[in-house]
Amino acid sequence: MVDDPLVWRIERACAAAYPPARQQQLGDWIVGLSGGGSRRSNSASATRKGAIFDAATLHALGNAFAAAGQPTILRLTDLIGNADALLDAAGFASSEGATRTLVCPAGTGAPPSRPASRADAEVVLRDLPDPLWLATRRRLAPAVEDPAAVAARIAVPTGYARCGSVAVGYAAVHDGVAVIEAIGTDPAHRRQGHARAIVAALTGWAVRAGATEVALQVEATNAAARALYASVGFLTDIYGYRYRRSPPCPVPA
Repeated sequence: MVDDPLVWRIERACAAAYPPARQQQLGDWIVGLSGGGSRRSNSASATRKGAIFDAATLHALGNAFAAAGQPTILRLTDLIGNADALLDAAGFASSEGATRTLVCPAGTGAPPSRPASRADAEVVLRDLPDPLWLATRRRLAPAVEDPAAVAARIAVPTGYARCGSVAVGYAAVHDGVAVIEAIGTDPAHRRQGHARAIVAALTGWAVRAGATEVALQVEATNAAARALYASVGFLTDIYGYRYRRSPPCPVPA
């Protein structure tokens, strides 16, 4: 799996679909610094197979995070060697946020034989997030970084889908891989086909945008979401990742 070029194309596409506010290259690692919001945009990720990770690398990564006033958070994928012994010795917390990467070939998701639902008819798909998309995303995910700021940083073709004001999501294409992000549904409107309609709209958009594969990432423990994604064609689990973090750095005087 590590030798499959597709996995690294997906990694690069995921980075392009959700770029941090600032980033710094340190050896084989990219340090994301957004100053808040998700772990993903505030963590360091390896950029290639065989990425060097030793005490000197950990020290350099820690300095970069400390300079930004942030704890050191490492995003460890299945694509790199085991880093746990070094992180255990350095006092890092245990793994958190285990996530799987699911893939389906573009054009095979959301079976066309499925009866159309009201949610399908309600999907609005645009190249930029409209005010209602942004407002809905803010309401459904208040703890993450403001979606307008994230959208402004994305430099690849992107499609934004929403069902009224109850469900949203977007997809971005890089190097033939479309990555679906930010799928969310109002809890009062779940199990009514909204998320499925959003995913179907975005996979269709991905085909029109030239993608040959569509990928998404979902927390390993989210059984409901994984069942939904499997039902629309995301049947290949290609790799995973998890986070490990240091204790928070001291607040500067």
